Amino acid sequence: MKQWFRTALAGALLASSLVISAAASDYTACADHLKNLGLFQGTTQGYELDRVPTRGEAAAMLVRLLGEEQNALTLEYSAPFTDLQNWEKPYVQYLYDIGATTGISATNFAPNAPCTAQMYAAFVLRALGYTEANGDFGYADVDDFAQQIGLYEAAVIDTEDFLRDDVAAASYTALSLIPKGEEQTLLEQLVEHGAVDAQTAKPYQTLFSTYAQYRVATENMLTLEQFSVRGGLEAMLSEEGKQSLTVRTEDYTTVNRVDGTAITEGNITLEASSVDAYSQSYSMDAAEQTGDIRAALLHGYDVVPLAYVDTLNRSGSDWTFSFADLPAQYEGCLWALPQAGIVLEQAGDAVLLQTVQNGRIASQTLRVEFSQDNVELQAVLTGEMEGTR
Repeated sequence: MKQWFRTALAGALLASSLVISAAASDYTACADHLKNLGLFQGTTQGYELDRVPTRGEAAAMLVRLLGEEQNALTLEYSAPFTDLQNWEKPYVQYLYDIGATTGISATNFAPNAPCTAQMYAAFVLRALGYTEANGDFGYADVDDFAQQIGLYEAAVIDTEDFLRDDVAAASYTALSLIPKGEEQTLLEQLVEHGAVDAQTAKPYQTLFSTYAQYRVATENMLTLEQFSVRGGLEAMLSEEGKQSLTVRTEDYTTVNRVDGTAITEGNITLEASSVDAYSQSYSMDAAEQTGDIRAALLHGYDVVPLAYVDTLNRSGSDWTFSFADLPAQYEGCLWALPQAGIVLEQAGDAVLLQTVQNGRIASQTLRVEFSQDNVELQAVLTGEMEGTR
């Protein structure tokens, strides 16, 4: 197959490589949303989303997320921790007062230690009214509980390599959640208390409300232990209006949520002018893949995480999403494009349509379009649920 690619590219395709989008999976958009709402500041070096957060930074981020920074700055420090810098004390004091943190020991908070996914989940959950004392969650399995209530999404939060990027995604998602025993979302409460400007918050409140309806509509997806999806990709590359290359795949994917595995088997066909069409079967196991392809196999056909959503609209049983950047769980589904010499780097337009019936995603269609100079790419990825258990 590689020899065919070389022949096709040499004789039929573009004179220079096409760079299309399927942008890196980060949550800069989430950080931008939080900053727009006045709930995130970053550092003197910018957002620094690509590094591990410290416990001190996580404390400040959480207090800002709760809209309590100004209140915290007025507090007199009386918490028992002796290892804090002056700037950290107000934030830790506030979290200590509301029971969101007890430190790592009676006298140490360890502000410079890395903040893990487990730690941040516990911080946020306690701030949302959930506690270990009431049996809401246990610290050992706090990540699982965070996934259960929608704070952490498996396709979004990397619990093993937890970065400030993940903090931004989780914090933005937390705004859409309703704290325990309350009736309003966290964002609605912040607006009511004057911590967030009402006009600034309005489009987010609309999005969160529609997204909450979507989560209810797809609630039966959470009960599936195993399901199968039949689908495929059709992509057409053209230069100056003339078709240069067509990439087609047909596959059948089985996802097992009990053991976290996914296997896809199918066939890829490549067609280019002046070159005979080429077809080859393939099989991919998520356990043998990394990065975007692994994410695509496990989560490419699933409920769309809020952290990815730019806009969301509903028409009957159809839900249409647009993305500021193409998420990893869909970028990996386009694996056949780089195999054909199309480099995926810079973003284009991506829209996902999901048809939801009986609480499950019956089918979905992802459309990606990109144009650069006189070169255009149109890709359509389809999937339809078949077997379930």
